[in-house]
Amino acid sequence: MVKRILIDATNVNISIPGGGSYCTKAYIEALLALFPSQIDVLHPEQAHIRDVRYHTIDVPVRNRLQRILGVTKGQFHRGAPFLVNYIEKYPDRYHTVFISTGLYAGSMISKIQKMGIRVIVLHHNFEPEFRMDSKNILTLKGKTDTLVRYWERRGYREADINLFLTEQDRILFEKSYGSHPHNYVSGVFEPTMEHQELSLPTNNHSAVITCALGEIQNQAPLLRFAEHYLPVFEKTLPDWKIRLMGRTPSDTILDIAEKHDTILLIPNPEDIRALAAESAIYLCPMDAGGGLKLRIMDGLRAGQPILTHVRSARGYDALFQQPWFCIYEDTDSFRQGLEHIVRYINSKDYSRSQIQAQYYALFGLTAGIERLKAILCP
Repeated sequence: MVKRILIDATNVNISIPGGGSYCTKAYIEALLALFPSQIDVLHPEQAHIRDVRYHTIDVPVRNRLQRILGVTKGQFHRGAPFLVNYIEKYPDRYHTVFISTGLYAGSMISKIQKMGIRVIVLHHNFEPEFRMDSKNILTLKGKTDTLVRYWERRGYREADINLFLTEQDRILFEKSYGSHPHNYVSGVFEPTMEHQELSLPTNNHSAVITCALGEIQNQAPLLRFAEHYLPVFEKTLPDWKIRLMGRTPSDTILDIAEKHDTILLIPNPEDIRALAAESAIYLCPMDAGGGLKLRIMDGLRAGQPILTHVRSARGYDALFQQPWFCIYEDTDSFRQGLEHIVRYINSKDYSRSQIQAQYYALFGLTAGIERLKAILCP
């Protein structure tokens, strides 16, 4: 019997749009391309995922008490201990287990390896940098930093291979948890071979911001943007607007839009990609969190010039020298970035098709498959 690869994709529901689901879906596609007919995938039961290309294992939801008690054991998601119990039933079926996030891997990785199975861990971000912004019951209102670090350290240190979305994440892990002989930056890439249809902007005097407008991690950066950077935007480009769009805007976001005429709020758009592509500039003001901000990929996929806070520029290092990719870290560099991009848009070099082409060359599914192939199939 040919042994198989088991992918734990219970960290997200890939049928629901979002950064984590997008990334997880992309890695499933890349692994399917490299190891066809050898893939099994654990999915949340309520996702009802069925794909003829691989075998699906449904993982039931835990009740609230199990979720809270699980945190104290390092079981931060439903995949643990389900994954270990499942493998114990089929000890000869798998040669590799692929787990998203070291935090989730930490409580079960040694048990899997004792069965002679290799473990690959994909780190979506540095969890202490990201998770503590979410003050929910699973983080005990933000008081589980010690636990998070302990279990993420184990997931990282004990993994056979660690994959990272950005070079900055790799550096953070090594500084915090020590070196590891098999650390690789594999990045994020498209989950499909299809290319987005390119269109020219129709809202030529607008920048666009897209994000989940109900998530607490996005509200504080948008508040800081409105306070410190919006006045600079209005002074630099007085005839321009900022189109803010995303799912389920919170009262905080509604209040920001009501106070500032420059911000045009577009809640719950049916086709956010097509609507966002109508703007001349893609703006990413997120100055917190970790990992790679996939929302910037939406702008690049549409061929839009990018202006992003330095924190959100992680993972896009290959684009730093491009005239259409500008980074800011204070109000002065924000103003300079705006002026630079407007000059670029008005120059003979402006080309949405070139931006899009370079994006797919670096972040297309083919590029992701090749990067993983070089790591996993040397």
